[in-house]
Order: sequence, then structure tokens, then C-alpha cells
Amino acid sequence: MSAPDAEAPKLDKARHIKYWQRCHKSFLPTAYTGSDSTRLTFAFFIISALDILSVPLTAQDRAAVRTWVLSLQHPDGGFCGSPTHAIAGENASKGSANIAATFFALILLGMAAETEEEQRSAFAGVDRKAILLWLKKLQRSDGSFGQVLWEGEPTGGRDTRHSYLASSIRWMLRGSVEREDENRVEDIDVEKMTQYIRGLQTYDGGIAESSTEESHAGYAYCAISALSMLDRHSDAAANAKGAMDSGIEDRAKLLKFLAHRQFKYMSNTEAIASDEGSTENYLEAKLGDLSLDGERAYTGFNGRWNKKADTCYTWWACSMFRLLDADYVYDAVPTGNYLLDITQHIIGGFGKAVGEPPDIYHSYLGLATVGLIGGHDLKEVDAGLCCSTDAVRKIEMAREGMLEALKKQSEQRGGWGGEEFWGKAAEMIKWKTPSNVAVFELTIGNSRSKSKSQFYDPCQEAAQRSYKCLYRNNGDKAMCGEYFQAYRDCKSAWLEKRRKERGTLW
Repeated sequence: MSAPDAEAPKLDKARHIKYWQRCHKSFLPTAYTGSDSTRLTFAFFIISALDILSVPLTAQDRAAVRTWVLSLQHPDGGFCGSPTHAIAGENASKGSANIAATFFALILLGMAAETEEEQRSAFAGVDRKAILLWLKKLQRSDGSFGQVLWEGEPTGGRDTRHSYLASSIRWMLRGSVEREDENRVEDIDVEKMTQYIRGLQTYDGGIAESSTEESHAGYAYCAISALSMLDRHSDAAANAKGAMDSGIEDRAKLLKFLAHRQFKYMSNTEAIASDEGSTENYLEAKLGDLSLDGERAYTGFNGRWNKKADTCYTWWACSMFRLLDADYVYDAVPTGNYLLDITQHIIGGFGKAVGEPPDIYHSYLGLATVGLIGGHDLKEVDAGLCCSTDAVRKIEMAREGMLEALKKQSEQRGGWGGEEFWGKAAEMIKWKTPSNVAVFELTIGNSRSKSKSQFYDPCQEAAQRSYKCLYRNNGDKAMCGEYFQAYRDCKSAWLEKRRKERGTLW
């Protein structure tokens, strides 16, 4: 522990770079073996940490990241966490795509782009349509999201992590696409998602997996960040916070809960406890015990009531203050002191708490918090996506480039407009029944020799919308009910009008 008049603690950037390069270039310790199915998560922490530290990847490493990440893409949408569960002799796509892996995969692809050309093509090879359709299927009727699809149904808990990941994936891939554009995909139910999150606030102002369970700073971060990503996607004014406003039932109580996650870390008490064989430091100092003699202030954060300070909770709490425009609630200086003087490790990285070795998870979130607070020659960190703002800019470029490429492909195919749509010979549009048993085909005959007016059908535009919807949704009729109903209503009204006018159909 440093004396109060000593130089302020600093980030040992050189040691952190060595720590993360070692993680990148060599085998991880055996303790990580049991988590190999989440290898994409480890890759995100490592590559993103190097990015925050301004250590660029070589062209060879960038290509390797792209190739490996894309190899984990599932043909039915999403990304698998690692090739671990692939059937022998098969590729990773034989496993199950999960929502966390998909989030990390997309950010990795953005970060593995350096030149402007690479950034605009970073999402080349990503099946945007399949992922967005898969994402919609992961949403339950109550607005929550599952982690994976099992026999077509979302499974894997209802906690806010999944909502956050879904909201972020939506932001990274969806973009602004006109309603009638063939590249538009049916959206998740944003209103249900927002209201579901609103119902998770607990009696103490925190957020949990349900309003009757224990509140937790990690759950709270995921809920608030999910709402912030919905607002970030919105076409409304940049300062509009519609989802944040409607998705938080009591903002004041939430801020009070978060403010109580910080407490004066008693370094002397920790040292005494360590000598006695205990390293627990749960409690706030009593008012009468607070010293005025200038001992350096350390602010630790916990995630739940009566828990000890933990490096990762500095991120969950401080990033929420940023998202809620409430940085005034905490003091960045003692918070930084805690990270840099208490949990920063001599070999680089951060430990979970005092005296503990560094691990990838706590090392990354500790570094991200220092970047969020600012200074120490680190890139600025985005509170919503938990990566550098430079990486966020690359992701925006990747999305823009992907949508431009899709638009060009549509134009080269002739698009859906007017005569070109109706003139396609033997166009096959397929859809599956809900039971996935039978597959039906609809053939639009060759009508190139006729003009649109010769069909004597004013409902062609409604029919066209139906077919375009089927195309956007891989032939899933359930996603296009409103379009088919609009066509049926139009047809019925037209037939009735013809009968009244002429007494016969034609």
C-alpha cells in the first residue's frame, strides 16, 4: 500500500501489454480448459484488451481472426462458442449457436479490421439475414431472450445478459433499412423487451432476474445497457432516450442502489486480516473510524449487499453511471486508486481482489474501467459495448459496408420493382409448415410477355409485399401473416366490387 503523499498509482502499461500478448500467443493455463466451449469469449477479451492498449494486430493475425471466427458461424444463424463440441470430422457449425458467442464474434470481426477497406468489408461472410431471424426466434412471448434454440424453442434462462446481447447484436447488424427493401428482416419485439426489463426492478432499486430475486449490479448493467443499445439504434434524435425512460421504473432508486455499491476500502484492515489468515473486506468503515490524517482513499465496489470489493464490479457500476449520465455519483480518483494500487498485478492484468492472481475476465474489466475513467494512455472505452470507441466506429463502418453490398446485390438481381418482379420466370418461393414436415412451392409463371396492367388485378402490389416478406424470412409464413391478410382483404374487396359492377367475375 502506498503512503498518502506518494506519487499517484499508475497503470503499468508495458506489463499489461506483455500479459495480454502472452495470452494471445501461448496456451492459457489449465484452469481455462473447462471453459473451452466459450473460446470466442476469451478471444474477445484478449483482442479487445490489446486494442484498448493500442497494440495493433499484424495483417496475418487479423486474417487468422477473421478466418477462425467465420468458421464458427452456424448455417441456421448465429455463431458457436468454439469448435469443441463439433462432431468428429465435421466443422463447428454442427454445434449450437448461442447468443453470447454471436455478440463476441461480431465485435471481433470489427476489431480485426485496420484499413478503411477492411473495415467496410469486416462483416463480409456474415449471414445477416439468418442471424436476425435466429435472434427473433430467441425472444419469448414475455419479451425475454433465451441463450440457444433447442428444437426450435428458446432455452437458457431469462436473465438480462441475454437481453443485452440481443439488443447489441440487433444494433450491430440491423441498420436503417426501408420497410419495402428486400434486405429488411422482421424485427424483435422491442416494446415487449423494454417492458420485460422494466418489470425486473426490485424493492431496493436494483435489478435481478426477476423482481422477487436478489438484485445484482451485473444484471443491472445488462438491463441498462440493453435499453441504451435500443436507443442507440433508434432513428430519433441523438439525445432521445425512449427505451431508457420507459424501461426503468424508478431511476432514482436505481441510482441509490448503485451508489451503495461503493465503499471506502480499508487497506490497513485488509493487511491485518491477511496476517490473520483472512482476506475478507466486506464492510464500510464506521463514521467514527474514518481517518482525517490523509491516508490515500480507495473506493471498492461490490455487486450485492454485504459482499467484498471485486475488480469486475468497478466496471458494472461505473459504466452504468456513464450510461445513466450520472458520473457525479462516484469519484473516479479513489476508484482508480483501488484498481491500480490494490488489484493491479505485478505481472500485468488485474486480480479479482487484493493478493489474487490475474485472470482474463477480471483483467479485461479492470482495464476497461481504467479506459472508461480516462487517462493512462489507453483508448477511450464505450460503456455500452465494453470495447474501445474505435472498435465501435469500425463496427458501424462494417454494418454500413454490409448494407451497401446487399443493396448492390439486389440491384444486380434486378430488384423487386414493377415488371422485373412479375417478369421473373419460374421464381420459386418456399416455406415450411409450422411442423416442419412438408415443404410447399409456389411458382410464378413466366409473365414477361404481359404488362402489369394486363393481369386485371389491383392487388398485385399486396401480393408482391407477401412474396418479399417470404424472401426476407426464409419462407417462414408465420412471419408474414399481416401481408397475406392484406392481400386477402384486397382480393375480397376487389371481387365484391366486380360482382356489383358487372354481375360476374370478369
